[in-house]
Amino acid sequence: MGLLFTGTNEPPYYNGSGKGYYIFKFEATGYFTLELTDWPNTTYGKAYNVYLSTDNVNYKLIASNTTNGGTKVFAVDFETLFRGSLVKDNQGYKTFYNNAWSLVSVSSPSEQQYLSNSVLDISTIPESAWAQFQGEVELCYYTDDPTKTEVSFNIETDPFTLAEEWEDKEIKIIEYTDDPNQTESTITIETEPFTLYDELGDSVDVLYYTDDPSKTSAELNITANYSPLDELEGDFDVVTWTNDEEVIAGNRDMMLTYNALPFEQLIVQPTDLALYGDVKKVIATKVTESSPEGILRMAASFDSGLTWKTYRFNKWFNLDIQATTLFKRKGMNLDTLNAIPEKDLIGLTRIAYYFDSSKHYENSYSLDEVKMVVDAPRHAVEFKDMSLQLLNTTATINLTYSGNKLTGVLDDADQGKVKYRVLLNGKTYYPGDGNFTRLASSPFNIELNIDERNVNFGVENILKVEFQDYWGTVDSWETKFIGSYSGLMFMDESGDFLSDTFGGILKQLDYGVIIAGQTTLTKKVRIKNLLGYAVDHVYLEMDKKFETDGVDVQLSRQADPFLPIDYLTYGLIQPEDSIDFYIRIATDIHAKPNPNGNFEMKVTADRV
Repeated sequence: MGLLFTGTNEPPYYNGSGKGYYIFKFEATGYFTLELTDWPNTTYGKAYNVYLSTDNVNYKLIASNTTNGGTKVFAVDFETLFRGSLVKDNQGYKTFYNNAWSLVSVSSPSEQQYLSNSVLDISTIPESAWAQFQGEVELCYYTDDPTKTEVSFNIETDPFTLAEEWEDKEIKIIEYTDDPNQTESTITIETEPFTLYDELGDSVDVLYYTDDPSKTSAELNITANYSPLDELEGDFDVVTWTNDEEVIAGNRDMMLTYNALPFEQLIVQPTDLALYGDVKKVIATKVTESSPEGILRMAASFDSGLTWKTYRFNKWFNLDIQATTLFKRKGMNLDTLNAIPEKDLIGLTRIAYYFDSSKHYENSYSLDEVKMVVDAPRHAVEFKDMSLQLLNTTATINLTYSGNKLTGVLDDADQGKVKYRVLLNGKTYYPGDGNFTRLASSPFNIELNIDERNVNFGVENILKVEFQDYWGTVDSWETKFIGSYSGLMFMDESGDFLSDTFGGILKQLDYGVIIAGQTTLTKKVRIKNLLGYAVDHVYLEMDKKFETDGVDVQLSRQADPFLPIDYLTYGLIQPEDSIDFYIRIATDIHAKPNPNGNFEMKVTADRV
């Protein structure tokens, strides 16, 4: 264990409102014993609270001494445990430090490397840092807690589908069951529409088997839009003989009616789209919305037809449109084309279409129109004798300081970027290195808690905020305040604080010796809102763990008449406002003696 010293070779002692506290720093983890002996500036025979923190900001009560005796030694045993993580990729084990990844080890790290380099809270690593990894990533968690057997991480990723992961791969689904009566399984898979022709091609043999000895032949009936003329390749003439004299004399022509469906077609847009702005959306519609249909697929080009792409799984993929089978299987349908977001349509120049309304489909497919929604000017603009002037408006800031909290907005009328830093009593407070924050888009919200351990209590403090715009113009905001605590603070009727921000006892309500069967005098207590914001639904009660048989701590909104109640509730309390209530102790004649009796009050409220 190491100690922080004040510079005079004495333990660190901080004094505020007549009470003080010591801070100890532990350089290692494990089991420790903290023992208070005869140190300067300490007064024994008083109550002590011992708090533990891993960040010197948030503290947890781990032990209390309430002997009120003359002892000069107080000891407590406690344990500090280490928890941290490293991230492993194909290069090795890494830590995140100073906004960048740093390699710790290429092989399994040692215990000391974990202790010296681990990230204590990986949730603080920004999304941009995780995006730098490629391939498999492992989270390696280390702790010296002997009771820790497992750990879990919550990971958020972009949505994806199994089809995206298994595209162009053979998939086998294996089912296991211990049901001896089950002989088969049914698996339902939803795919894009297709026909047997798509899978089997132009030629197929159908094999028929039966164990019926009387069966000598089989028939196969196929229903399709088919004509023997479909079998003819190339151009052909239809020759007809007639003895109609009118036809022979040339007075009347013969009429031949032939209904047919077109062969599959690939239509490529020959020129670029004439667009005078950014494409916002592509809208394609078909003539028949409800009838069965053939196949329509589309592809897009961003380089005047040199290459073509299809949109699948929220991203563009290259596509060879000359390979019609591939185009038919992976091209975009109407719904996909219409749903492409604006950001993925930037630079679109041409569209290609694949139609298949062949004999294997009942109805033809008709595309009504494809239109582009473009954000473009309606009229041309002409400029004459134009000059450009660059004007800079100084950034402005609107801040308030209350309850040890600095809140407000830093803005720039030019809509530029801004940055700031905070100084407390002439010393750098935030950021800790004394530099300005990074430039951020305005308006920028500022919410900063001022640690009261850095505030001079009872005297004037100076809080200064310096801010700067993108062009380097600097301005500042300054306020003065008297150092105090923050929170819903208990005070006695003389205005002295009864506890500090962290729940430490500063002063007690002393009722002296209470004789069994007596009811004490009434004492007034005040709660003041030093949170810096309004609260509502204030609830006040005695801490149940301090209850004693035969002793009743009574609360009342008023002193005369005193109307005892177990708890008190109040409504809206604005910052710096306070409420008063009254406390007395009533005892039963059979109450057991307790030379060190204590009670504590607690208060809760909702932020408005």
